[in-house]
Amino acid sequence: MLLFLKALHPAIALLAFWSIVAAGDVLHPVSVDTQVTIKPTDANFNISAVSTGRFVTSKDGTQIFAEARGNPSKPAVVFIHGFRLGATVFDSIFDDPHWLSQVYLVRYDTRGHGRSDKPTDATSWASERLAQDFDAVVQSYNLHCPFVLAWSLGGTHIVDILSIHPATYLSGIIYNAAIPDTTHLMSVVSPAGVALVLKILSFPQAFIEFINLCHPALEWNFYLACLGNGDVQPTIAAGFAGTRSQNSTALLNAGRSGELALLAIFGADDKLIQKQPALDFISGWKNLTVTTLPNAEHFTWISQPELFRTTVLEWIAGHRKRGI
Repeated sequence: MLLFLKALHPAIALLAFWSIVAAGDVLHPVSVDTQVTIKPTDANFNISAVSTGRFVTSKDGTQIFAEARGNPSKPAVVFIHGFRLGATVFDSIFDDPHWLSQVYLVRYDTRGHGRSDKPTDATSWASERLAQDFDAVVQSYNLHCPFVLAWSLGGTHIVDILSIHPATYLSGIIYNAAIPDTTHLMSVVSPAGVALVLKILSFPQAFIEFINLCHPALEWNFYLACLGNGDVQPTIAAGFAGTRSQNSTALLNAGRSGELALLAIFGADDKLIQKQPALDFISGWKNLTVTTLPNAEHFTWISQPELFRTTVLEWIAGHRKRGI
């Protein structure tokens, strides 16, 4: 059945997939959140909308927007987005029947982004707070030892998570064109990227240039969605996201001890992330797989959707553990 779907045009394949599910000839059960109302509050920058997903409450009361799709009995993968964007950047993955047949997909708008609350005080951006946001998502969906796929600035969240949890809390890490921690942001990001980030913090309209640098030919609706995510974020929240204090000791110990596997994906044409400085940060990581996708921009999964999917899913299949 999967071979049949693979032969179809992606849009037709998706329609066929959901038709199979509706008819009861299920390859796996599909779990999709219900539609929720996003009510305007000071905490969420006065957003008023509806969206499919759920709100989970972090330990400090911050409301975090999350969504899951697929079969909960499959290995869970939590997707974490990057700078000034939101979980919607992963739409093409969450709509893909090939992904849905293999893993349980979970994503959330990180604190200060998208549909989640956007605190503007420094105490709300302590490293522990961001780890607690992740915990709230894990607990809400009853995840056990999930994999984490962190893209761009989202990579820094893994430092937060492992600062308060043992390596066994996760099944593995997938760095997708990722910045490993805030301390090394300036060395891992390209000079052009650093210049744009600094420009955005004082001139938000420069975010257009930033998205262009991520990928020069995005589909129009996706392009607008990216710009919209940047537009609903207070600039001070963007600043805190990239400058919060972190301690990467636990992360590096987990890698150098061999406790935690890591897949590091890079785009050969990425104009934002510099591969070697990123690898220098994780020097000594024992269970490490590094792959560079040809002709891939910073949006690696959009540039090379099939190759990205195969790379990630094959790696996950080889690193399932602890009864998953």
